[in-house]
Amino acid sequence: MTGRRRLRPQARVTIRGVDSRLVKLIMGLSVTLIVAGLFLGAAALSGGAPGTVVDADFAAALYSPPKDDGDKYAVIIGIVYPDYELGVVKYADRDAEAVYNMLTTQMGYPPDHVRLLRNGEATRTNILEALDWLARNPQLDSQSEVVFFYSGHGIRRLPAEGTPAELARTAYALVPYDYGKYDFHNGQGPIWDRELASYLDDLEPESMWIAIDSCFSGGFIQPGIAGPNRVLTMSSAADQLSNEIDHVQRGVMTQLLVEEGLKAGLPVEEAFWKAEARYGPEFGQNPQIADEYDGVLSFR
Repeated sequence: MTGRRRLRPQARVTIRGVDSRLVKLIMGLSVTLIVAGLFLGAAALSGGAPGTVVDADFAAALYSPPKDDGDKYAVIIGIVYPDYELGVVKYADRDAEAVYNMLTTQMGYPPDHVRLLRNGEATRTNILEALDWLARNPQLDSQSEVVFFYSGHGIRRLPAEGTPAELARTAYALVPYDYGKYDFHNGQGPIWDRELASYLDDLEPESMWIAIDSCFSGGFIQPGIAGPNRVLTMSSAADQLSNEIDHVQRGVMTQLLVEEGLKAGLPVEEAFWKAEARYGPEFGQNPQIADEYDGVLSFR
């Protein structure tokens, strides 16, 4: 069981002088002509005459209000630990802050619809409470957009020696801030993949991005975590460590996928494949993706 390693790669481095009544008249005529043109165009396409129901539907579609942002929800976790028992993690809280700022300032997530847990806030109890808030949220439905993001330690547990092959299974876990108060050597305290899946499994939003930036994160491709209408991105393969970049103070996945991809307006999948091209050659990681979203997942 170990934490994320740190790398130090090389740095890359008004109309003036015109009577206002005339302006208003011209603008009014222009708007009238534009609207008339739209209606006539719709009538031509439908084979009907101006003023039909088809035209009214066309106009309604043009001027329908944007979708309310109130149906967006997220749980964001980033943990820098009080000790180095499992290895060194230095920037996971900054990863979480970067995702929180992106969602609430660029992507229209209301702050009160986002649970942000950093460091000492991210106890096992608080993480499970935040997951339960998602799972039992009566406002979260098939029109919702959901994000679950985790940055911190990841551990795995190999099957015990002598376990029958049909029962042998490697398990993967997220590590809360207060893991040390539990008998974690015997598997107590971490949030194992099946426990995480039990909270996420019944969610059926319109779209869901799940991101895990931790060692062994590729192992989280499990039923209930991956699934329909979801894109799951992981920073490394199931048997690999994940790294951090000192000069930008971010995890590799957060820097390449979030800072250089999603914040620039790319869909999740496009941001992933752009990042993936640099992962291996520059950082020695093989990020993973489980994509069951129909089309490309773009934040609306």
